[in-house]
Amino acid sequence: MPPKLHKTPGPSQSLIRPVGTSTSDAACPADMCSAPVVSLDMSALRSEIVRAVVSEMRTSRSRHQNIRIVGIPEGESFTLTTSSVSELLKEAFALDKPPLVDRAHRTLAPKPKSGDPPRPVIARLHYYENCVAILRKARRQQRITVSNMKLSVFPDFTAKVARARAAFNEVRTQLRAMEGIRYGTLFPARLRITHGGKHHDFTCPVEAGRFVATLTK
Repeated sequence: MPPKLHKTPGPSQSLIRPVGTSTSDAACPADMCSAPVVSLDMSALRSEIVRAVVSEMRTSRSRHQNIRIVGIPEGESFTLTTSSVSELLKEAFALDKPPLVDRAHRTLAPKPKSGDPPRPVIARLHYYENCVAILRKARRQQRITVSNMKLSVFPDFTAKVARARAAFNEVRTQLRAMEGIRYGTLFPARLRITHGGKHHDFTCPVEAGRFVATLTK
């Protein structure tokens, strides 16, 4: 009587699932395939966020030596050149000599109609020290009158940074009425309050408001 042969499953047969295999087992390979896709999507999202933040920081940094001048009339009454802006700044802020201006141009808004306010002028100063000094004087003088022009000078922030800094306006108004407290807004949007010889920095207006509330008690 010939011996019985025991059939050993080959490599391909070992991969064949019997009919009774559970659906959860069958779903495992699909889950394993989708996991890397989700991981890739999250990685791409994080990369996009990082790129956006870096781009915003670069743009903001590139404007560090810019000032925004509001109130310079358009048309023939004022010829916009780097030298004319330089002389205007010298006269407006009683500077010892005209600051060196690298570039000066209007904002990219449409040209205003007759009777509408003029477009702001963006001026890039060659030396950062001049920019700081002019902005400091502008904060003190608020509204500057020179050559029949009423001017205001501000830092040239991006829209995002300007909104973040403006969020502290209410807190700054409260601090302005308090004695013995120094405060200032650091770049890009960090409020520093100095009280009792200690610095307190805030990036959240709500937290800053809560701290100010403790000072009034």
